Amino acid sequence: MKIVTSGASYIDIDAYAGCIAYAELLRLQGEDALAVCTAPLNESVNDTIRSWDASIQTAHEPSERDEFIMIDVSHPEYFDTIVNIEKVSEVIDHHPGFEQYWRDRVGDRALIEFIGAACTLVYEKWKSAGLLDSMSVTSARLLICGILDNTLNFGAKVTTQRDIEAYEELLKIANLPGDFTAQYFSECQSAILRDLVGAMRGDTKVLSFQSFGRPMSVGQLVVWDGSKILAENQDTISQTLSAVKPDWYMNLVVVGEGKSYFIAENREVQHWLEKLLDVRFDNNAAVADRLWLRKEIIKQDIERA
Repeated sequence: MKIVTSGASYIDIDAYAGCIAYAELLRLQGEDALAVCTAPLNESVNDTIRSWDASIQTAHEPSERDEFIMIDVSHPEYFDTIVNIEKVSEVIDHHPGFEQYWRDRVGDRALIEFIGAACTLVYEKWKSAGLLDSMSVTSARLLICGILDNTLNFGAKVTTQRDIEAYEELLKIANLPGDFTAQYFSECQSAILRDLVGAMRGDTKVLSFQSFGRPMSVGQLVVWDGSKILAENQDTISQTLSAVKPDWYMNLVVVGEGKSYFIAENREVQHWLEKLLDVRFDNNAAVADRLWLRKEIIKQDIERA
């Protein structure tokens, strides 16, 4: 059985959609394949998406015959707990850092490219297989959501023409309303505000940046309108992230404004961010004149180190 899965800490829409759509493609190609994610879903998989009743399992007892296909993750430390790394046969990801590691292990079945969304890579697998006409409406909708979320409605610098093409082709299948983009991000924001602490815990990673020198906790929230979160929740953000690591920052990605807001209290972290991203802190907050994603910051750090 081919088990299509992702990370252990949480599942965002790019991973969720990619696993479901790729498992569907494999089944159409005659493979025994299941989408399985045992980690909790974060707010990017909103109530509307969950109502689509996609085919995914939240538990699995691995067998000796299982092999694992990783979607939207390539760092072995972050793999779903069901994964046996020795039985990983394929990796589809858009995060930098482990390209050569997986080429050495699985050869050309390691597809790791720094583009907007892992869902774009999954779409391209469907296209190269010549099976787009057989894709379900649900998979098309899911892949669209993954692309919208991970490209920040095509405002992130990581967005490529391939992401745009994938989105436009998938729209022909998905049958979504014209205002779906604003609806999607607004609904995700409402879910975040219902449980801000839970949302932050569900999308915080401990990362070691080459140009900083110590591990830090890095939170990221993607919202449509960030004014309410900024005005009312800086103390909550500080308490939540500092409980993970004393060095921390929050990246509040405000899609509706096309800007990222960074919150940090440690002056060393502030100076590091100012130098790395060309922002300036005032009262523990800095605003960038563009949208930043965590994976872009990781890449920026690698290139500057």
